[in-house]
Amino acid sequence: MLNRGASRLQAALGRSSKQPAQARAFSEEALSRYCPGGYHPVRIGDVFDGGKYRVVRKLGYGVYSTVWLACDLKTKQHVALKVLTADSYGTEHDSFELDILKHIRTLDTSHRGANHVLGLLTEFEYRGPNGNHICLVVKPMGPDMTKYRRLFPKARIPLPMVKKIATQLLLALEFLHDKCGVIHTDIKPQNILLETPAIDKIFESAPSKVFTSRLSPLVPPNDFYRPSEQLSSSKQDLATVADISFRLADFGTASWTDKHLTEWIQPQMLRAPEVILGAEWDSKVDIWNVGLVIWELAEGSLVFDGTWTSTAPYTAEAHLAQMEAVLGSMPKSLLARSRDRDRFFDHEGELLSPSTFPLFPLERICKNPQLSAAEKTSFLEFIQLMVKLEPGERLSASALLEAQWLKSA
Repeated sequence: MLNRGASRLQAALGRSSKQPAQARAFSEEALSRYCPGGYHPVRIGDVFDGGKYRVVRKLGYGVYSTVWLACDLKTKQHVALKVLTADSYGTEHDSFELDILKHIRTLDTSHRGANHVLGLLTEFEYRGPNGNHICLVVKPMGPDMTKYRRLFPKARIPLPMVKKIATQLLLALEFLHDKCGVIHTDIKPQNILLETPAIDKIFESAPSKVFTSRLSPLVPPNDFYRPSEQLSSSKQDLATVADISFRLADFGTASWTDKHLTEWIQPQMLRAPEVILGAEWDSKVDIWNVGLVIWELAEGSLVFDGTWTSTAPYTAEAHLAQMEAVLGSMPKSLLARSRDRDRFFDHEGELLSPSTFPLFPLERICKNPQLSAAEKTSFLEFIQLMVKLEPGERLSASALLEAQWLKSA
Protein backbone atom coordinates (compact mmCIF):
# COMPACT_ATOMS: atom_id res chain seq x y z
CA MET A 1 0.00 0.00 0.00
CA LEU A 2 2.82 2.39 0.87
CA ASN A 3 4.55 1.78 -2.46
CA ARG A 4 1.28 2.28 -4.34
CA GLY A 5 0.70 5.51 -2.42
CA ALA A 6 4.19 6.75 -3.24
CA SER A 7 3.74 5.92 -6.91
CA ARG A 8 0.39 7.70 -6.95
CA LEU A 9 1.83 10.84 -5.33
CA GLN A 10 4.84 10.87 -7.64
CA ALA A 11 2.54 10.52 -10.64
CA ALA A 12 0.33 13.35 -9.40
CA LEU A 13 3.23 15.64 -8.64
CA GLY A 14 4.93 14.90 -11.95
CA ARG A 15 1.87 15.36 -14.09
CA SER A 16 2.14 18.03 -16.74
CA SER A 17 -0.31 20.90 -16.41
CA LYS A 18 -0.90 20.86 -20.18
CA GLN A 19 -4.55 20.17 -20.92
CA PRO A 20 -5.80 17.54 -23.39
CA ALA A 21 -7.00 18.74 -26.75
CA GLN A 22 -10.66 19.68 -26.93
CA ALA A 23 -12.91 17.25 -28.79
CA ARG A 24 -14.62 20.02 -30.72
CA ALA A 25 -13.04 22.48 -33.13
CA PHE A 26 -12.45 25.10 -30.46
CA SER A 27 -13.66 25.98 -26.99
CA GLU A 28 -13.57 29.49 -25.65
CA GLU A 29 -15.72 31.49 -23.20
CA ALA A 30 -19.16 30.08 -22.34
CA LEU A 31 -21.43 30.76 -25.30
CA SER A 32 -24.42 30.78 -22.94
CA ARG A 33 -22.99 33.90 -21.29
CA TYR A 34 -23.79 35.97 -24.37
CA CYS A 35 -26.94 37.17 -22.69
CA PRO A 36 -28.11 40.23 -20.70
CA GLY A 37 -25.39 40.94 -18.12
CA GLY A 38 -22.83 38.80 -19.93
CA TYR A 39 -20.30 39.15 -22.73
CA HIS A 40 -20.61 41.70 -25.51
CA PRO A 41 -20.72 40.03 -28.97
CA VAL A 42 -17.58 41.53 -30.53
CA ARG A 43 -16.96 41.00 -34.24
CA ILE A 44 -13.86 41.69 -36.32
CA GLY A 45 -14.17 45.21 -37.75
CA ASP A 46 -16.33 46.55 -34.91
CA VAL A 47 -15.42 50.09 -33.81
CA PHE A 48 -15.33 51.24 -30.18
CA ASP A 49 -14.98 54.43 -28.17
CA GLY A 50 -16.57 56.81 -30.64
CA GLY A 51 -14.67 55.46 -33.62
CA LYS A 52 -11.24 55.38 -31.99
CA TYR A 53 -10.51 51.64 -31.97
CA ARG A 54 -11.25 49.05 -34.67
CA VAL A 55 -11.18 45.36 -33.71
CA VAL A 56 -8.63 43.31 -35.66
CA ARG A 57 -8.28 39.92 -33.98
CA LYS A 58 -9.25 37.96 -30.85
CA LEU A 59 -6.42 37.51 -28.35
CA GLY A 60 -8.05 35.73 -25.42
CA TYR A 61 -10.88 35.39 -22.94
CA GLY A 62 -11.67 34.91 -19.27
CA VAL A 63 -14.65 34.28 -17.02
CA TYR A 64 -15.54 37.98 -17.07
CA SER A 65 -14.01 39.32 -20.28
CA THR A 66 -12.88 38.82 -23.84
CA VAL A 67 -9.64 40.39 -25.11
CA TRP A 68 -9.10 41.77 -28.62
CA LEU A 69 -6.33 43.29 -30.68
CA ALA A 70 -7.54 46.66 -31.91
CA CYS A 71 -6.06 49.39 -34.08
CA ASP A 72 -6.02 52.97 -32.82
CA LEU A 73 -7.31 54.61 -35.99
CA LYS A 74 -5.57 57.88 -35.18
CA THR A 75 -2.06 56.64 -34.33
CA LYS A 76 -2.27 53.43 -36.43
CA GLN A 77 -0.70 51.56 -33.52
CA HIS A 78 -2.31 48.54 -31.93
CA VAL A 79 -3.63 48.02 -28.43
CA ALA A 80 -5.23 45.20 -26.48
CA LEU A 81 -8.88 45.84 -25.70
CA LYS A 82 -10.37 43.98 -22.72
CA VAL A 83 -14.18 44.07 -22.83
CA LEU A 84 -15.64 43.13 -19.44
CA THR A 85 -18.99 41.44 -19.02
CA ALA A 86 -21.89 43.78 -18.27
CA ASP A 87 -22.33 42.29 -14.78
CA SER A 88 -18.73 43.09 -13.82
CA TYR A 89 -19.93 46.41 -12.39
CA GLY A 90 -23.13 47.48 -10.68
CA THR A 91 -24.06 43.98 -9.47
CA GLU A 92 -23.17 41.59 -6.65
CA HIS A 93 -20.34 40.32 -8.89
CA ASP A 94 -18.61 43.70 -9.00
CA SER A 95 -15.03 43.65 -10.23
CA PHE A 96 -12.60 46.20 -8.86
CA GLU A 97 -10.08 45.73 -11.64
CA LEU A 98 -10.57 49.23 -13.03
CA ASP A 99 -10.17 50.87 -9.61
CA ILE A 100 -6.98 48.97 -8.92
CA LEU A 101 -5.48 49.63 -12.35
CA LYS A 102 -6.30 53.35 -12.11
CA HIS A 103 -4.63 53.47 -8.71
CA ILE A 104 -1.50 51.74 -10.05
CA ARG A 105 -1.44 54.21 -12.95
CA THR A 106 -1.29 57.20 -10.57
CA LEU A 107 1.89 56.00 -8.88
CA ASP A 108 5.51 56.75 -9.69
CA THR A 109 6.44 54.30 -12.43
CA SER A 110 10.16 54.75 -11.80
CA HIS A 111 9.97 51.84 -9.35
CA ARG A 112 12.09 48.96 -10.61
CA GLY A 113 9.10 46.63 -10.76
CA ALA A 114 6.65 48.90 -12.59
CA ASN A 115 7.70 47.73 -16.05
CA HIS A 116 6.82 44.16 -15.11
CA VAL A 117 3.16 44.94 -14.46
CA LEU A 118 0.76 45.26 -17.38
CA GLY A 119 -0.82 48.60 -16.54
CA LEU A 120 -3.80 50.52 -17.84
CA LEU A 121 -3.46 52.93 -20.77
CA THR A 122 -7.05 54.21 -20.75
CA GLU A 123 -10.63 53.04 -20.30
CA PHE A 124 -14.13 53.76 -21.59
CA GLU A 125 -17.69 52.44 -21.41
CA TYR A 126 -19.63 50.82 -24.21
CA ARG A 127 -23.37 50.20 -24.38
CA GLY A 128 -24.27 46.95 -26.14
CA PRO A 129 -27.25 44.62 -26.43
CA ASN A 130 -26.31 42.80 -23.21
CA GLY A 131 -25.72 45.91 -21.09
CA ASN A 132 -23.06 48.46 -20.28
CA HIS A 133 -19.49 47.21 -20.55
CA ILE A 134 -16.29 48.63 -19.04
CA CYS A 135 -13.50 48.41 -21.62
CA LEU A 136 -9.85 48.46 -20.56
CA VAL A 137 -7.09 49.44 -22.98
CA VAL A 138 -3.64 47.97 -22.32
CA LYS A 139 -0.39 47.35 -24.16
CA PRO A 140 -0.57 44.29 -26.47
CA MET A 141 1.81 41.54 -25.47
CA GLY A 142 3.29 38.33 -26.81
CA PRO A 143 2.39 34.79 -25.69
CA ASP A 144 1.76 33.75 -22.10
CA MET A 145 3.80 31.19 -20.17
CA THR A 146 1.54 28.27 -21.08
CA LYS A 147 2.44 28.83 -24.75
CA TYR A 148 6.06 29.83 -24.19
CA ARG A 149 6.96 26.72 -22.16
CA ARG A 150 5.73 24.46 -24.97
CA LEU A 151 8.74 25.58 -27.00
CA PHE A 152 10.97 23.48 -24.76
CA PRO A 153 11.32 19.71 -24.19
CA LYS A 154 8.93 18.43 -21.50
CA ALA A 155 7.68 22.05 -21.06
CA ARG A 156 10.77 22.84 -18.96
CA ILE A 157 12.01 26.37 -19.54
CA PRO A 158 15.84 26.63 -19.42
CA LEU A 159 17.03 27.56 -15.96
CA PRO A 160 18.68 30.90 -16.86
CA MET A 161 15.33 32.03 -18.29
CA VAL A 162 13.43 30.70 -15.27
CA LYS A 163 15.68 32.87 -13.09
CA LYS A 164 14.86 35.86 -15.26
CA ILE A 165 11.13 35.19 -15.03
CA ALA A 166 11.34 34.68 -11.26
CA THR A 167 13.30 37.91 -10.78
CA GLN A 168 10.86 39.96 -12.86
CA LEU A 169 7.82 38.44 -11.15
CA LEU A 170 9.27 39.31 -7.76
CA LEU A 171 10.06 42.84 -8.94
CA ALA A 172 6.41 43.15 -10.02
CA LEU A 173 5.25 41.95 -6.60
CA GLU A 174 7.65 44.27 -4.78
CA PHE A 175 6.03 47.14 -6.68
CA LEU A 176 2.47 45.91 -6.13
CA HIS A 177 2.82 44.96 -2.46
CA ASP A 178 5.13 47.68 -1.16
CA LYS A 179 4.31 50.63 -3.42
CA CYS A 180 0.74 50.05 -4.60
CA GLY A 181 -0.79 48.20 -1.65
CA VAL A 182 -2.21 45.61 -4.05
CA ILE A 183 -2.38 41.80 -3.83
CA HIS A 184 -2.73 40.16 -7.25
CA THR A 185 -4.27 36.84 -5.97
CA ASP A 186 -4.27 35.11 -9.39
CA ILE A 187 -0.65 34.44 -10.36
CA LYS A 188 -0.53 31.58 -12.85
CA PRO A 189 1.27 30.89 -16.14
CA GLN A 190 -1.64 32.28 -18.19
CA ASN A 191 -1.26 35.67 -16.47
CA ILE A 192 2.46 36.04 -17.17
CA LEU A 193 2.96 37.56 -20.62
CA LEU A 194 6.18 38.07 -22.55
CA GLU A 195 7.42 40.86 -24.80
CA THR A 196 10.43 41.51 -26.99
CA PRO A 197 11.47 44.57 -29.02
CA ALA A 198 10.44 42.71 -32.19
CA ILE A 199 6.96 41.99 -30.81
CA ASP A 200 6.59 45.61 -29.66
CA LYS A 201 7.61 46.79 -33.14
CA ILE A 202 4.96 44.78 -35.00
CA PHE A 203 2.21 46.12 -32.76
CA GLU A 204 3.49 49.66 -33.21
CA SER A 205 4.16 49.73 -36.94
CA ALA A 206 2.69 46.74 -38.78
CA PRO A 207 -0.54 47.33 -40.73
CA SER A 208 -3.66 45.65 -39.34
CA LYS A 209 -3.90 43.32 -42.34
CA VAL A 210 -0.90 41.32 -41.12
CA PHE A 211 -2.94 40.28 -38.07
CA THR A 212 -5.84 38.89 -40.08
CA SER A 213 -6.86 35.54 -38.64
CA ARG A 214 -7.20 32.45 -40.81
CA LEU A 215 -9.46 30.79 -38.24
CA SER A 216 -13.18 30.91 -38.81
CA PRO A 217 -15.86 31.84 -36.28
CA LEU A 218 -19.15 30.01 -35.85
CA VAL A 219 -21.78 30.61 -38.50
CA PRO A 220 -24.30 33.46 -38.09
CA PRO A 221 -25.95 34.47 -35.87
CA ASN A 222 -23.08 33.32 -33.60
CA ASP A 223 -20.32 34.63 -35.86
CA PHE A 224 -18.99 36.71 -32.95
CA TYR A 225 -17.80 33.45 -31.32
CA ARG A 226 -14.32 32.65 -32.58
CA PRO A 227 -11.04 31.11 -31.39
CA SER A 228 -8.47 33.35 -29.76
CA GLU A 229 -4.85 33.48 -30.94
CA GLN A 230 -1.78 34.81 -29.20
CA LEU A 231 0.69 36.71 -31.34
CA SER A 232 4.44 36.81 -31.78
CA SER A 233 6.97 37.91 -34.39
CA SER A 234 7.78 35.58 -37.27
CA LYS A 235 11.26 37.08 -37.41
CA GLN A 236 12.50 35.62 -34.14
CA ASP A 237 12.67 32.30 -32.34
CA LEU A 238 11.35 32.87 -28.83
CA ALA A 239 13.13 29.74 -27.63
CA THR A 240 16.51 31.35 -28.27
CA VAL A 241 15.97 35.12 -28.15
CA ALA A 242 17.79 36.79 -25.27
CA ASP A 243 16.12 40.21 -25.28
CA ILE A 244 12.89 39.13 -23.64
CA SER A 245 10.98 40.39 -20.62
CA PHE A 246 7.82 39.49 -18.73
CA ARG A 247 4.81 41.23 -17.22
CA LEU A 248 2.17 40.20 -14.71
CA ALA A 249 -1.31 40.75 -16.13
CA ASP A 250 -5.02 40.46 -15.26
CA PHE A 251 -6.13 42.17 -12.05
CA GLY A 252 -9.69 40.86 -12.24
CA THR A 253 -9.60 39.33 -8.74
CA ALA A 254 -6.97 41.60 -7.17
CA SER A 255 -7.45 43.08 -3.69
CA TRP A 256 -6.00 45.85 -1.57
CA THR A 257 -3.53 44.87 1.13
CA ASP A 258 -5.74 46.59 3.72
CA LYS A 259 -9.15 45.61 2.29
CA HIS A 260 -10.12 42.33 0.68
CA LEU A 261 -12.45 42.64 -2.29
CA THR A 262 -13.20 38.91 -2.44
CA GLU A 263 -12.34 35.95 -0.23
CA TRP A 264 -12.27 33.02 -2.67
CA ILE A 265 -9.08 33.61 -4.60
CA GLN A 266 -6.29 31.90 -6.53
CA PRO A 267 -6.23 29.17 -9.19
CA GLN A 268 -7.49 25.93 -7.70
CA MET A 269 -4.31 23.83 -7.77
CA LEU A 270 -2.17 26.85 -6.81
CA ARG A 271 -4.35 27.83 -3.83
CA ALA A 272 -2.56 28.59 -0.58
CA PRO A 273 -3.42 26.58 2.56
CA GLU A 274 -4.74 29.61 4.43
CA VAL A 275 -7.25 30.25 1.64
CA ILE A 276 -8.50 26.66 1.62
CA LEU A 277 -8.79 26.69 5.43
CA GLY A 278 -10.62 30.01 5.62
CA ALA A 279 -7.90 31.83 7.59
CA GLU A 280 -7.01 35.48 7.15
CA TRP A 281 -4.69 36.02 4.21
CA ASP A 282 -2.41 38.78 2.98
CA SER A 283 0.19 39.44 0.28
CA LYS A 284 1.93 36.17 1.15
CA VAL A 285 -0.66 34.33 -0.98
CA ASP A 286 1.10 35.84 -4.00
CA ILE A 287 4.44 34.54 -2.72
CA TRP A 288 2.98 31.02 -2.45
CA ASN A 289 1.73 31.30 -6.04
CA VAL A 290 5.09 32.47 -7.37
CA GLY A 291 6.88 29.58 -5.68
CA LEU A 292 4.57 27.02 -7.27
CA VAL A 293 4.67 28.70 -10.69
CA ILE A 294 8.46 28.88 -10.75
CA TRP A 295 8.59 25.19 -9.84
CA GLU A 296 6.15 24.41 -12.66
CA LEU A 297 8.18 26.34 -15.25
CA ALA A 298 11.43 24.70 -14.17
CA GLU A 299 10.10 21.17 -13.70
CA GLY A 300 7.41 21.08 -16.38
CA SER A 301 4.89 19.81 -13.83
CA LEU A 302 2.70 20.87 -10.94
CA VAL A 303 3.59 20.43 -7.28
CA PHE A 304 -0.01 19.65 -6.24
CA ASP A 305 -3.00 18.55 -8.29
CA GLY A 306 -5.50 18.06 -5.45
CA THR A 307 -6.75 14.61 -6.50
CA TRP A 308 -6.72 11.27 -4.67
CA THR A 309 -6.28 9.29 -7.88
CA SER A 310 -5.39 10.13 -11.46
CA THR A 311 -9.05 9.94 -12.52
CA ALA A 312 -10.61 11.57 -9.46
CA PRO A 313 -11.84 15.18 -9.38
CA TYR A 314 -10.11 17.91 -7.42
CA THR A 315 -10.97 18.09 -3.71
CA ALA A 316 -9.65 20.38 -1.01
CA GLU A 317 -9.14 17.29 1.21
CA ALA A 318 -6.75 15.70 -1.29
CA HIS A 319 -5.00 19.03 -1.83
CA LEU A 320 -4.33 19.44 1.92
CA ALA A 321 -3.16 15.81 2.16
CA GLN A 322 -0.67 16.39 -0.64
CA MET A 323 0.57 19.56 1.06
CA GLU A 324 1.25 17.58 4.24
CA ALA A 325 2.95 14.78 2.31
CA VAL A 326 5.35 17.23 0.68
CA LEU A 327 5.73 19.98 3.29
CA GLY A 328 4.93 18.32 6.63
CA SER A 329 2.10 18.68 9.12
CA MET A 330 -0.18 21.68 8.93
CA PRO A 331 1.06 24.25 11.48
CA LYS A 332 -1.08 24.43 14.61
CA SER A 333 -0.72 28.22 14.47
CA LEU A 334 -2.50 28.24 11.09
CA LEU A 335 -5.18 25.75 12.16
CA ALA A 336 -5.92 27.81 15.27
CA ARG A 337 -7.01 30.81 13.18
CA SER A 338 -8.79 28.87 10.42
CA ARG A 339 -12.59 29.14 10.21
CA ASP A 340 -12.89 25.86 8.30
CA ARG A 341 -10.46 23.85 10.39
CA ASP A 342 -13.14 21.42 11.63
CA ARG A 343 -14.16 20.59 8.07
CA PHE A 344 -10.75 19.09 7.39
CA PHE A 345 -8.94 18.37 10.71
CA ASP A 346 -9.79 16.82 14.07
CA HIS A 347 -9.03 18.46 17.40
CA GLU A 348 -5.51 16.99 17.36
CA GLY A 349 -4.69 18.46 13.96
CA GLU A 350 -5.02 15.18 12.05
CA LEU A 351 -6.77 15.07 8.68
CA LEU A 352 -10.33 13.79 8.88
CA SER A 353 -9.86 12.11 5.50
CA PRO A 354 -6.84 9.85 6.14
CA SER A 355 -4.09 10.52 3.64
CA THR A 356 -3.05 7.78 1.21
CA PHE A 357 0.13 9.72 0.40
CA PRO A 358 3.44 8.89 2.14
CA LEU A 359 5.95 11.62 2.92
CA PHE A 360 7.41 12.81 -0.36
CA PRO A 361 9.52 15.97 0.09
CA LEU A 362 10.39 18.37 -2.70
CA GLU A 363 13.93 17.06 -3.13
CA ARG A 364 12.51 13.67 -4.17
CA ILE A 365 10.14 15.27 -6.67
CA CYS A 366 12.76 17.51 -8.29
CA LYS A 367 13.73 15.81 -11.57
CA ASN A 368 15.17 18.60 -13.74
CA PRO A 369 18.36 17.23 -15.35
CA GLN A 370 19.64 20.78 -15.91
CA LEU A 371 20.25 21.12 -12.17
CA SER A 372 23.67 20.15 -10.88
CA ALA A 373 23.78 18.78 -7.34
CA ALA A 374 24.88 22.16 -5.96
CA GLU A 375 22.33 24.13 -7.93
CA LYS A 376 19.56 21.69 -7.01
CA THR A 377 20.20 22.49 -3.36
CA SER A 378 20.12 26.23 -4.07
CA PHE A 379 16.96 25.91 -6.20
CA LEU A 380 15.13 23.90 -3.53
CA GLU A 381 16.10 26.43 -0.86
CA PHE A 382 14.68 29.20 -3.05
CA ILE A 383 11.37 27.39 -3.60
CA GLN A 384 11.10 26.51 0.09
CA LEU A 385 11.40 30.18 1.05
CA MET A 386 8.07 30.72 -0.73
CA VAL A 387 6.20 27.43 -0.38
CA LYS A 388 5.76 27.47 3.40
CA LEU A 389 2.53 26.27 5.02
CA GLU A 390 2.71 29.04 7.63
CA PRO A 391 2.25 32.29 5.64
CA GLY A 392 4.27 34.35 8.08
CA GLU A 393 7.36 32.26 7.30
CA ARG A 394 7.30 33.10 3.59
CA LEU A 395 9.76 35.84 2.68
CA SER A 396 8.64 39.11 1.10
CA ALA A 397 9.26 39.79 -2.58
CA SER A 398 12.03 42.25 -1.69
CA ALA A 399 13.83 39.68 0.48
CA LEU A 400 13.44 36.93 -2.12
CA LEU A 401 15.19 39.07 -4.71
CA GLU A 402 18.35 38.55 -2.66
CA ALA A 403 18.11 34.75 -2.83
CA GLN A 404 21.30 32.92 -3.74
CA TRP A 405 19.72 30.91 -6.57
CA LEU A 406 18.68 34.06 -8.45
CA LYS A 407 22.17 35.50 -8.21
CA SER A 408 24.05 32.40 -9.34
CA ALA A 409 25.16 32.33 -12.96
